[in-house]
Amino acid sequence: MAKVNGLEVKNITAMVEGVKANPASAYATFAASTDWQSGFRNVAEINNFSVGGAKLAHSKTFKVEGDHPKELLGSGYGPTSVELLLASLGHCIASGWATYGASLGVPIDSLKVVVTGNVDLQGMLALPEPGKIRPGFQNIRVTHYVKSAAPKEKLEQVKKMAEDLSPTRDSLRAVDYSSKLVIQ
Repeated sequence: MAKVNGLEVKNITAMVEGVKANPASAYATFAASTDWQSGFRNVAEINNFSVGGAKLAHSKTFKVEGDHPKELLGSGYGPTSVELLLASLGHCIASGWATYGASLGVPIDSLKVVVTGNVDLQGMLALPEPGKIRPGFQNIRVTHYVKSAAPKEKLEQVKKMAEDLSPTRDSLRAVDYSSKLVIQ
């Protein structure tokens, strides 16, 4: 199996071996620059990053537009920042499925990662008083819908790796987190 889940297994192995030989090559810096437009509307641009001290750039500048829905005083030009955070977590976990599945020889026919979370908006409004209610997520739940010929034990192993090794999930470690696997 040279290519699994859209990834060249030899490239994954080469990356791992390269980092073992030179751990500093794994240090990465990512950045986003956000310009406020009006109200809750913002546009973030993502382009430059560095890996192992080398300054790099994506092949194009990515723009991510965010806002609030009208029900939350926005104009509806884009998703809220907390929705983008959930999408980022879903992207990271799905990428983990592809990577660790490929490394373990687990082919994925289809995968959907559904991420939901609860926020008590009183927190960001400083109600009933500042600091009484957290302004962020109270909890985050993830459901993995996966179709694969692999045995359940292997799918559970890949799910665990995708979650436990997710930089995005680790960055949210102060939030109550739960997940489940649904094999289709």
